[in-house]
Amino acid sequence: MKKMTDKQKARLYQQRRNENYQQSQRIQGFPADEVTLTAEEALRRINELRSHYER
Repeated sequence: MKKMTDKQKARLYQQRRNENYQQSQRIQGFPADEVTLTAEEALRRINELRSHYER
């Protein structure tokens, strides 16, 4: 098995944290649906938020 790069490790740990957070929210009775966006949608959303908060 090849060693993982730091970037791959960071992505894996981020995914794991998200999964753990969602599970803990479900246990507490809060629905936590994962939001999946394409890169284009995410950039558009970031720009919308920036324009809103950088008035």
